[in-house]
Amino acid sequence: MEIFNYPFFKIAFATAFFAGILFGVVSFFVYSRKLAFLGVGISHAAFGGVALGVFFGFSPFFSALIFCVLTAIFIGKISKSAKISVNASVGIFFSLSMAIGAVFISLKRGYSFDLQSYLFGNILAVSQREVFYLVLADVLIVPFLLFFLRRIIYLSFDEESARVSGVKTDFLDYSLLVIFAFIVVLTIKIIGIILVSALVILPGMFAVLVSKSYKSAIAISIVFSVITMTGGLFLSYIANTPPGATITILASSLYFIFLLTYKSLKKY
Repeated sequence: MEIFNYPFFKIAFATAFFAGILFGVVSFFVYSRKLAFLGVGISHAAFGGVALGVFFGFSPFFSALIFCVLTAIFIGKISKSAKISVNASVGIFFSLSMAIGAVFISLKRGYSFDLQSYLFGNILAVSQREVFYLVLADVLIVPFLLFFLRRIIYLSFDEESARVSGVKTDFLDYSLLVIFAFIVVLTIKIIGIILVSALVILPGMFAVLVSKSYKSAIAISIVFSVITMTGGLFLSYIANTPPGATITILASSLYFIFLLTYKSLKKY
């Protein structure tokens, strides 16, 4: 426990805890709406946004946020108006965003850009201001999603019936896309562009595997996410490994262990 004597680790632990809550809640909705591939597309769209910020001299965080939110809205628009699946839309923007990022990074000659931290994350470099952003996101996003829980579940199972019943399906769909984009951008510095997509889907998958109701699934998803985030942080310190990668490996390992053994455990 002597590691808590270091201020940077206290900030990293707080980051892991509050990000774990956020991932846990959002992951359930991502899984229920079958938007798993969206995490890959939005996280890689962030690379294009970061590159644009670097090239034009803006804050990479805000440029990535704007770029990802616009990408999420375009994905929603195209999938609805052109009758293309969300996954197909994501595939288009996935490649386009990475290409934009590669071009603008190459054009910014002589600029020292820490691309590694954006690709794989560095939770130990998170500032107090970024922890505040996470807390604010928890306070605003979690109640919003829980308030619309029943309607989102209804929408996930039968979109046509939900629309006929008066559920504002477009509002909920676009809200989820924008929230998802915001969370991805908020956490890429923690986990990284390449790894963040795993953390927005694994807690929800694990929760649905072991739970019997939607309310318990959300609670389990949060617990799973917080444990893997904080546990992975401690493991990375002990093993001297990259925190983002260690967190992702821990979360994936726990899920697959339960997936392979859960049927056997249920007998007892």
